[in-house]
Amino acid sequence: MLPVHIALFFVSLLYAILFSWAGQIMPNHLTPEAFVLLRIFTAFTLFQLTARLFQWEKVNWKLHAIEFAICAFFGTCANMYMFFKGLELTHPINGAILMLVTPLFVGIFDHIRIKKLPKFWFVIGTLTAAGGSLWLMFGKGAHFNERTIRGDIFVAINALFYAVYLVRVKKLTAVYQPVTVNRITFMFGLLFMLPVGIIPLFHTNFSSIPSDIYAKISYILFFTSFLVYLLNAFAVKKAGPTLAGIYIYLQPVLAAIIAVVLGTDILTPLKASLIVTIMFGVWIATRNSPKS
Repeated sequence: MLPVHIALFFVSLLYAILFSWAGQIMPNHLTPEAFVLLRIFTAFTLFQLTARLFQWEKVNWKLHAIEFAICAFFGTCANMYMFFKGLELTHPINGAILMLVTPLFVGIFDHIRIKKLPKFWFVIGTLTAAGGSLWLMFGKGAHFNERTIRGDIFVAINALFYAVYLVRVKKLTAVYQPVTVNRITFMFGLLFMLPVGIIPLFHTNFSSIPSDIYAKISYILFFTSFLVYLLNAFAVKKAGPTLAGIYIYLQPVLAAIIAVVLGTDILTPLKASLIVTIMFGVWIATRNSPKS
């Protein structure tokens, strides 16, 4: 289980930077439609290359094509579009807070999948981590109002869709390796997103994008598109969707620590206690999450 926990820790670490950077990229340099298509195309290409070099598996299209398409819609297409479109219309901190409902959705859907009631200490750990995360994030100045409502709704829908993906993709990771699962889901995702994003991407003025924004775009394309999905699929295959979802609560913790290290924030006694509370809640929940 240690490799799974390490993988999920790095997923949270890589995502911790995403929210503020995405707001710098959109809509000044890329539209959400163009950015999502670029992200899907890059991940699809990298998974194809990885599979060709290391791990090419045959796919039973007759048996699994529909499930691949469903996972692609919820996990590599519609959710990404809702997320980035939402961040265009709301504050990054709002998006970070709304994403904290994803583990709750995952926990509910996964327990329905395995037809079991959640363990008492799993519920306590999840609620502890959720409460600490919300308190920590609201302290950074969230603003929910009529001007952000559309973006907030889009991000909330993304959280729901991503939870559906994490639970549904378990069926595929039980049969195929993570590289194969992502190779096919991103193929379907590319087909779904191409009609929506091809024109905005074609009209993007790449020559006007500053070098620092290019670096941030490259980070998102490689780390939070290719690598994160690879690590998440590995974790779901080995340990199940709920564990993968619970680690989302570490994202605000890691974001706060990074801000302190970079000198853009200070570590107050309240923040330190919230960080400890969240990590304790995650620890309790992961020890009592369903393993099947």
